[in-house]
Parts: sequence; C-alpha cells; structure tokens
Amino acid sequence: MPSLPSLNKIKDSISNGLEIISSKSENLVEVSRLKYKIHSEENSMEDLYKDMGKELYTIFKTNKHVDGSLLDYCNTLKKIENRIKKLQKELYKTDNKE
Repeated sequence: MPSLPSLNKIKDSISNGLEIISSKSENLVEVSRLKYKIHSEENSMEDLYKDMGKELYTIFKTNKHVDGSLLDYCNTLKKIENRIKKLQKELYKTDNKE
C-alpha cells in the first residue's frame, strides 16, 4: 500500500493536471468564441458589399453620377474591419497563452 506522502503526490499531480485541462478548455472556448465573432463580422461585411454593389449598379444603370450615397456603406465597412482587427488581436493573445 502506498504511503501517505505518495498519495499526496498523486493527489497533487491529478489536481495540477485538472487545473491545466480546465485552463486549456477555457482557452479553447474563448478562441472558439472569438473565431465565431470574427466570422459573424465578416458575414456582415459580405452583406454590405452585396448591398453596396446593388446600389452602385442601380446608380450606374440610370447613368447618374456615383456620389456620396455609398459613404454610409464604406463607413460601416470600416467600423466592421476595425472590430475584426481588434478581435483578431484578442484571438492571437488568447491562442498564444499556452
């Protein structure tokens, strides 16, 4: 039968292992969450690109001058790009915590 100090070492080893697994699991969940947010933001950008293209083509078809009517799309796209960059930085930090 193992001695009490041996059992304590085994217990400590198991406890440390569980802490590492828990930490890595939390990290994995955070990485997944950030990747989902980035994907969602990229989908928003794609939707805006489509809307912007439709509006531009409508303006083009009527032989009108393309003007500032597309500024709202561009400004919104810029905001989304900035959010994606911020999320990617956060993802990089989270993914490299190991």
